[in-house]
Amino acid sequence: MPTPAHVPTVDTHVHAGLTKYEPIQSLTDQMSHHGVDHAVLVQHMGMFDNGYLIDCARRHPGRFAIACLVNPEDPHGTATLEAIVGTHPAVQGIRLYLADLFAGIPGAIALWEKANDLGLNITMAGTLAHLASDEMVATVRRYSRARLHVEHLSHPNPREDAPYPTYQRALALSAFDNTVLKVSGFYSFTTSPWSPYLDTLRFVDMALEAYGPERMMWGSDFPPVSGREGYGNAIAFGREHISVADAHLRSALMGGTATKFWKFVTTT
Repeated sequence: MPTPAHVPTVDTHVHAGLTKYEPIQSLTDQMSHHGVDHAVLVQHMGMFDNGYLIDCARRHPGRFAIACLVNPEDPHGTATLEAIVGTHPAVQGIRLYLADLFAGIPGAIALWEKANDLGLNITMAGTLAHLASDEMVATVRRYSRARLHVEHLSHPNPREDAPYPTYQRALALSAFDNTVLKVSGFYSFTTSPWSPYLDTLRFVDMALEAYGPERMMWGSDFPPVSGREGYGNAIAFGREHISVADAHLRSALMGGTATKFWKFVTTT
């Protein structure tokens, strides 16, 4: 009987930097220690120089993909985005802020339009209120060529009363084929001081029912996670505590789904 093909483990939400967070070596140490094959470098808020992340992809061929950041106040923002995407094949997405889009900032709207035209991965930074809004539904319908990545399990509110109607509205975005959910950021919606954050599994189960594990992607949110449960506990939560039917679906959650959206190319 042939050996099943290896499904890589992919961390879909990490940050690295020289003036904020940690340099790439801190991340690669954690990845190597915990058996993580690839990661998506998501540019952090306020950093519009993507050169360091691109240099990281060049120095570690095939290990990283990149979601860049472009200043919505840049009058040439769409040209800047196109140029960054053309710089290196690891740049396959952009992080965009729902608050800027919903505020009607012209540069933000232009970046959404360009990212959609390019068919990029858009990792969407926002809140539960943003994701549960009518504006969000209109956004998903309008930008249908892009792949829209919902961050941090859609930001459930642990203080909302069951059956969590606001969270249910956010999860309703799963009805659109161009959405996918990041399973990350558990420390931000737990009421427990210690991991494993088992109280968040109620939200994971709701997300699994809405999206299914083949449209969900684990992420650590490194390095902020280091100040809470730590990288090892974050990946153990995905590997051991999230309930899925079989090993195939577990591998989808922990990396297989991510490889449908992010390509880890060896070009330097």
